[in-house]
Amino acid sequence: EKLRSGWTTGTCAAAAAKAAARALISGELQEEVDIKLPRKGEERRVRFPVERCEVGEDGAWAEAVVVKDAGDDPDVTDGAHLTARVSPCDEPGIHLDRGEGVGVVTRPGLGLPLGGAAINDVPRRMISYSVEEVLDTEERGVRVVISVPGGEEMAEKTTNPRLGIIGGISILGTTGIVRPFSTAAWRASVGQAINVVGAQGYDTLVLSTGGLTEK
Repeated sequence: EKLRSGWTTGTCAAAAAKAAARALISGELQEEVDIKLPRKGEERRVRFPVERCEVGEDGAWAEAVVVKDAGDDPDVTDGAHLTARVSPCDEPGIHLDRGEGVGVVTRPGLGLPLGGAAINDVPRRMISYSVEEVLDTEERGVRVVISVPGGEEMAEKTTNPRLGIIGGISILGTTGIVRPFSTAAWRASVGQAINVVGAQGYDTLVLSTGGLTEK
C-alpha cells in the first residue's frame, strides 16, 4: 500500500503560531488554521485542526497547539504537541524564541547562532510569513515562543546531542512535508553532522553502520 506522508515540525509550528496570532488579535479561540507550504511555483495550502487554544487575560498573550502527524514515517516527534505562544512587544517585527522542549545550539556548523533556538531557516520563514498573514508586523511587534512538551526526552532518541543541540528537539523541514522512509532526511542528517565536525576543526571522520559497529 502507498505510505502516507506527514508534516514536519516546522509546518506544525507555523500553523500553531498563525492560530495563536489570530486568537491574539481577535480574542476568539481558534479551532483550525491553514498555512502555505514553502514550495516554489504553484502555491499549496494545508489545513490543520487546532488541538488547544487559549487567550490570556486582557489579551496579554494567546497560545495554540497543533499535533504533529508524521504519516507512516517512524518519526520520534510523531504526536508531538507543537505549541506557539504569541504576545505583543514594543519593537515592530516578529521576535522568535524557544520554550520548553526546543533545543539550544551549542556548536558551530549548523548555520544557526550559538546560544540560539534550534529552529532552522525554512521553519523560521514559515512562522514569519504565516503570522504576517494575520497581522501587520511593520505596525506592531509580537514575540513568538515555540515549545514542545516532552521535547527533551524525544531529542535523546535523535542525533541532537552529538550535534551540540541540547535541551530539546530541532524545529526542522525544508518542504514542510515528511516523506515516509525517505533517504533525503537521512542524507541531510549525515551532511549536518559532517558540517558540525568540520566547523570544530577535526580532520578525521568515522562513519558507522550501526550501534554494534560503533561499539
